Amino acid sequence: MAVSIKIGLQQTQRLALTQSQLQSIELLQLSSIELVEAVSKELLENPVLEEEYSTDAPPSANGEGAAADGVSRELSGDESIFARREEKSLNYEDESDSGYVPGHGDEERARSYIENAVAQEETLKEHLLAQARMVSRDERELALYEAIITSIDERGLLAADIDEIAESQGMSPGQVSEAVRTIGAFDPPGCAASSMRESLLFQAEARYPDDRALHSILRDHFTELERLDYDKIARALSITSDEIVEKTRLIHTLTPFPGRQFAAKDVRYIVPDAEVRYVDGEILITINDDYIPPVRINRYYVDMMKKKNIDKNLREFIKDRVQSARSLLRGISSRRDTIARVVAVVMQRQSGFLLKGPGNLRPLTHTEVADELGLHESTVSRTTSNKFVQTPWGVFELKYFFASKLRSGDPDDYSSDMIISMVKEIIAGEDASRPLNDDEILALLEKRGIRLARRTVAKYRGILHIPPSNKRKKLNMLRSEGKA
Repeated sequence: MAVSIKIGLQQTQRLALTQSQLQSIELLQLSSIELVEAVSKELLENPVLEEEYSTDAPPSANGEGAAADGVSRELSGDESIFARREEKSLNYEDESDSGYVPGHGDEERARSYIENAVAQEETLKEHLLAQARMVSRDERELALYEAIITSIDERGLLAADIDEIAESQGMSPGQVSEAVRTIGAFDPPGCAASSMRESLLFQAEARYPDDRALHSILRDHFTELERLDYDKIARALSITSDEIVEKTRLIHTLTPFPGRQFAAKDVRYIVPDAEVRYVDGEILITINDDYIPPVRINRYYVDMMKKKNIDKNLREFIKDRVQSARSLLRGISSRRDTIARVVAVVMQRQSGFLLKGPGNLRPLTHTEVADELGLHESTVSRTTSNKFVQTPWGVFELKYFFASKLRSGDPDDYSSDMIISMVKEIIAGEDASRPLNDDEILALLEKRGIRLARRTVAKYRGILHIPPSNKRKKLNMLRSEGKA
């Protein structure tokens, strides 16, 4: 069969997004702080865009400021300095150039952007290496210490196998184990251990060197200790249960992961995107955007673009920058409008939460909100991403208000948030001497018309960090005896 080349026309349909639409989508899913960074970056890169400063600043009493500005303008040859100042009182012919000014409000409510001060702090590995250099007897021993310390994770535990370290350093596993115990006595004690149990043992040996019973509990009976089986430990060590309780109090003074105090503190700053209040039966929503730098397009460049004698390349550059600036302003405005609409619908659906607080969320999905607003589900998903709402009950992520739906015999569907709240309420009201097991909790829920699987109750109990009934019983007994 002969192969031939032909020229033809084919008509196809394809959905393409403009650069402005893409930028709007990107801005929509940014968090508040990320949006501030994006606007600040555009201010640096786009000469057409400028920050609009307050015009309420009092003028200089002796006019020295104006004179200094005049001298600066003449020396630099930049005549746009005065033009930028004068244009603040002018209205732009094109409304899209008027810029974006955050929501109105008292100056006291204006939120300043957070300034991060970065300080260089000593890391865990640097702290341990400094001690290793002081105790090492020769270069070979120091190299072994360095190999072990560089294999420690942020928790302070050894992430590598002792046999692998021994092979890489040309030493026996016994020599590596001895070095590990030496590092375990460094500050903070307990580092380089292979597990939390071993780390606690290192710390106990360093802090309580003569307490053999405590060492034996951590070394040989750690599993029973996790199960709170104090009687079995007491029989094995031939001591009383009261003595075991005293040893557990000493264990509470130790640190399971000694490296955590050196871990980098990743502080997450949250700026609520909206504030919601419930006043006299009405939901009031305020969009918090005072922290966004008020920006607009510089009139000087718009006028320059209209001149006939301007260089063609310069005209194209200014045109491109103006379009980029307008796209940013439209994107910020669209983002604000979309957040306001989504928050309004969500809060209207979750009015029970505003009245009663957590544990009263109704089932709600992104699809339901999207259908009501006439938006795509992905738009609602982007809107709820990294967005926070200030409520009378605290600050919550917008995603929190979307609760999954559970099937039940009751005509009204219950959300997972409601069921978790009920499980917490049932356990809080149980008899301390006879805690309810998961089957009994399930039976009480069924009396309320809620049918679940037993594993679902166990899952919700785990979310609440509530131990099983047998552990709760032992903890309650210890508390009643004043031992816990």
